[in-house]
Amino acid sequence: MKKRLAIVSTHPIQYNAPWFRMLAQHPQVDLHAFYTWHGGDKSMHDPGFGRIVKWDIPLTEGYEYTVCPPSKRIERRSFWNMDSPDLIPKLMAWNPDCVLVIGWNFRSHVRCMRRFSGKLPVWFRGDSTLLDKRSSLTSFIRSALLRRIYANVDKALAVGQNNRDYFITHGFSRDNISLVPHAIDNDRFSELAHDDDACELRHELGFSDDQVVVSFIGKIETKKAPLQLVQTFLQAAEQREELRLLMVGNGPLDSELSKLVGNASSIVCLPFQNQSQVPVVYRIGDVTCLPSLYNETWGLCLNESMASGRCVIASDRVGAARDLITPENGFQFQPGNFGQLSDLLVDLPSRHDLLLMGRQCQQFIQDWSFERIVDDISTLLKDI
Repeated sequence: MKKRLAIVSTHPIQYNAPWFRMLAQHPQVDLHAFYTWHGGDKSMHDPGFGRIVKWDIPLTEGYEYTVCPPSKRIERRSFWNMDSPDLIPKLMAWNPDCVLVIGWNFRSHVRCMRRFSGKLPVWFRGDSTLLDKRSSLTSFIRSALLRRIYANVDKALAVGQNNRDYFITHGFSRDNISLVPHAIDNDRFSELAHDDDACELRHELGFSDDQVVVSFIGKIETKKAPLQLVQTFLQAAEQREELRLLMVGNGPLDSELSKLVGNASSIVCLPFQNQSQVPVVYRIGDVTCLPSLYNETWGLCLNESMASGRCVIASDRVGAARDLITPENGFQFQPGNFGQLSDLLVDLPSRHDLLLMGRQCQQFIQDWSFERIVDDISTLLKDI
């Protein structure tokens, strides 16, 4: 008999929808997603990108879902306004064998966990870490609150080692934590068909074959340190002439970035790129850099870069770095230590050697896949 898995999430997300679809096709799983904000059927303003965003890949095809919106129309989420009165009645009507809640910081999600706690298995998935230091008082209050919330959860699905440590700190035993890793659509990003388009676009942007192109692909926002990356790059480029920088994205710091780049011929900026074009964009560069300062709980751009055959540079404050980066496939530096990053950029291997590292990345990341998520969750369902 199929196990009925209800997944509670705010809205369709490009990193979740594909494995929802794959899990729904599993012969032993009956899956239904319950969205507590919206069903992805409209463009939404993303404050991180500073623009209206509507993804150009399907996010609600191949699985059953129900939208349980808040009682009032909202544009920006908060704990209190994300209160969906229809969520629990519709969940009960569907009669699941297990409920998987993604994210705790919404009122309707906490109510859901409390309502089903002790009545059926409640699982939780989030990617929080302990990497960002807080004051002692703030940490104490937050930990007490989270322990009360997580007391309603039977099993945590950790996305990586830093996330696992977070769950242990907040009351979970190791036996009640299962590693279900963060992943992206490796197949889509690793398609060889993207290579020709990327080569053509690389030349159109003025990058030659003998130059080393460092890429930043993401939101132009404070926590990701794009301005510090540009400043550090300009210093490094004075010592290594073949270095180039590609900045891809939009965000609150757009105007500051534009002023800082100025007329620098060694830097090219591109606006936000939608999902269908992103695999091509990663291939323009030779190494992808994520120099985040704080609150980078994972950093899925590392997965995307590696699946695209490009090695990575990341600060130690990036949650994924501990799991994904090895001396064979990437580089790490201390968060905020841009002198260290400058030295790293100056000493980067040749483009040829970076691309060889990228091949190792592509092989390494295959185990961090949607297929593994489906296998892990379907195996856990067998035991309930």
